[in-house]
Amino acid sequence: MSRLRTKFSRNTTTSSSPTSTKIITIADLNNLKKDKTILIAGFPGPGLVGSISTSYIIDKLEMYQIAFVESHYISPGVIFIDGKLRHPFRLYANKQGNVCVLVCEAPIMLDGTHFVLDAVMDWAIKNSIEEVMVLDGIPVQGIPDSDRKPVILASENMEKNNRKEIIVSDQQKENDEMQSSDKETNSQSNFNRSAIEDSSKKYTTFIGGIAGGLLSACLSNQIPCAAILIPSSSGIPDPEGASLLIETFNNFISDDDLKIETTQLKEQGQKLKRQLEQIIKAEQEQRTAGSGGQEEGNISNHRFMYG
Repeated sequence: MSRLRTKFSRNTTTSSSPTSTKIITIADLNNLKKDKTILIAGFPGPGLVGSISTSYIIDKLEMYQIAFVESHYISPGVIFIDGKLRHPFRLYANKQGNVCVLVCEAPIMLDGTHFVLDAVMDWAIKNSIEEVMVLDGIPVQGIPDSDRKPVILASENMEKNNRKEIIVSDQQKENDEMQSSDKETNSQSNFNRSAIEDSSKKYTTFIGGIAGGLLSACLSNQIPCAAILIPSSSGIPDPEGASLLIETFNNFISDDDLKIETTQLKEQGQKLKRQLEQIIKAEQEQRTAGSGGQEEGNISNHRFMYG
């Protein structure tokens, strides 16, 4: 597919200025399948569902780190994970070379978001990323409803790719050369179109932050993209929400080898939910008991619980 490279910023991402942003490769990228590789991205949004789900995918697909993003716009620090110190903004790939995961575990300065996205888009285009999938949360107050369901929002060109995949006719079979030529410019999607249709209610919404910025960059560069979103509480880790994202991803992905079992995440989510409910109940009981006595005064209204 021929794509127009569109920059958000005027400066190049490999500038030697103090505000440079670049992606540094630490592994051989020749294993990546050109025009068939999908990029899954997760960021520390509501419930940390994006970060939790992408980390879980990395673990279950036995992925290895291939690069990291270096930028003065990323909050300084490192992550200690799997017995190693790592950069907070990393890229992974699976052994088959058909999936990459972008995981960010540190805040990005607002005025540097476009610079970071420029670097990511440069890397995606140079490595012929075919489609991009963002996993993120929708902020809600309190504990999310038990019957919450993820929402899939897809770009128009992703839906067209899916339509191309399922259209098979006798006339097309007789015109192999034309079909082959057409596939060069409209490759088949890695995703299941029916999953898009099942969740394609006419939503009107705004997706902001680094997740929304990445989707916007994909649109600007004509890269098919989609987002799977789940209602989740801000500031409270939500493994259950992450498991719902992955289950929806399983329904969305065409390759059975990429479907991921989520029992472990579900168990973690259920345990955390029970703990939160117990903490909230205990806090309410203490506030009720404290409000009846003058000795406590107004102190009971400012008491905090630490789980």
